[in-house]
Amino acid sequence: MWREEFVPDKPHVCLVVDNPLRDLEGLVLLGRELASRGTIVTLVPMYEQGFDVQALHPDLVLLNYTRPNNADLIKAYKRAGILVGVLDTEGIGGKSADQFATMVKDTGCTNLIDLYCVWGQAQRIAFLNHGTVTTSVLRATGCPRYDFCAGPWRAALPKAPIDVEYVLINTNFPTVNPRFSNGPGEEREAMIKAGFSREFADQVIIEAEHAYRSMLEMSIRLAEYFPDVHFVLRPHPFENISSYDILAAYPNFHVRQEGTSIEWINGARMLIHQNCSTAIEAVMLHVEPLSVEWFNTPSLRVQAATRVSRSVSSEAELVALVKQGLEKRLPSVDEGTAHFRRQIVSDLFTAIDGASSIRVADAISDAITVGSGRVCLSHSPQPSLRGRAVGLARVTLGYEVSSLLQRCFGSAKAARRRLGKAFAMETVSDILRRIDAASADGRRFSARHVVGNNRRITRVMSGASLQLVEAT
Repeated sequence: MWREEFVPDKPHVCLVVDNPLRDLEGLVLLGRELASRGTIVTLVPMYEQGFDVQALHPDLVLLNYTRPNNADLIKAYKRAGILVGVLDTEGIGGKSADQFATMVKDTGCTNLIDLYCVWGQAQRIAFLNHGTVTTSVLRATGCPRYDFCAGPWRAALPKAPIDVEYVLINTNFPTVNPRFSNGPGEEREAMIKAGFSREFADQVIIEAEHAYRSMLEMSIRLAEYFPDVHFVLRPHPFENISSYDILAAYPNFHVRQEGTSIEWINGARMLIHQNCSTAIEAVMLHVEPLSVEWFNTPSLRVQAATRVSRSVSSEAELVALVKQGLEKRLPSVDEGTAHFRRQIVSDLFTAIDGASSIRVADAISDAITVGSGRVCLSHSPQPSLRGRAVGLARVTLGYEVSSLLQRCFGSAKAARRRLGKAFAMETVSDILRRIDAASADGRRFSARHVVGNNRRITRVMSGASLQLVEAT
């Protein structure tokens, strides 16, 4: 373990990591950009933030979202005098910009946010129109993980761990094939709590179950029709990978969930999907996306992902398009699709120019400058009674005892979620090495565990958070 050196004249930023498979590389890139400016940067696992952020007391914590489930944490941070920023790593989340702006506003604590980084211009306009946050804290920055779709960071992508050319199939069925929850019923209740009607939630579950089964059957038929072509099926990070074990019977089929969607798309011949936002990533990387539509439904359809793709209306048409793609004979898309592809980048992602991490770092630096010298905001709303009790327990019991109680009395679902969102120092160090090699600045960074600089802080901290340091 490495004990943090607290340097009074250096700003300190904690970056909360939600889903490492999806978010870690982009946040490491952002962290490196901040660290290169002299900022102390700590990567904090989402489920450990209640311990580590409070113990480290950074100048600013950059959250992965603002939702009802973290409203108490936001209030606690503000009352401790910590600036709160948000870079919503779920981004468009399958919703229109207006729906997204309304959903965020309905959390009821956006007035406590000191910085909100939206991905694209459509979101920025929707947030302004709905009064989701004040103009002074809103910035359209893009999302750092998409910096790896452009130079110089595309060179930092790892090679896919399959030494053959392949067609990629991305699935998106976490509601009916969940990895972390106890099944579709629990996912249905989560949708209802998020504001959807019970009728709509029931319909989504029914239609998603049919789509999931149809996608699995389609994958089997592709494996049989193209025995000499390798296929990689990559389930959504929140899907249960074991449900696709039947595909292991086919030697030309690989089911893989490690790595990011971007690195798998980067090595693919083409992408087959249904309602998966990775279709937009494929367009960014100049990999052709095919959207299977013959078992899609209005309740499931994600318009942006569908519209950037070639629409496929039957299994026979899919086979024909895959054959054309493998033979490099795909005709150009129509002008309407080409125009939408260009427009979607600005609307949803600001720009794919490798500079989103710089824009977010600029916004963080500005927020800290504006917020510097603020005293403890004791007049901020208090957390709920439950939130106050949880906070008191963390301080009183410390991390080890709290974790022991969680293991003894917590649910198996919570344990799976916590395990699935952990990340290792070796993983962060590997990402840093790849970024360092692609960077023109010649600087080298590494990651180290941080446990605090005194016994009181060490007792409360998880030991799982990592700080980025420059090699000397």
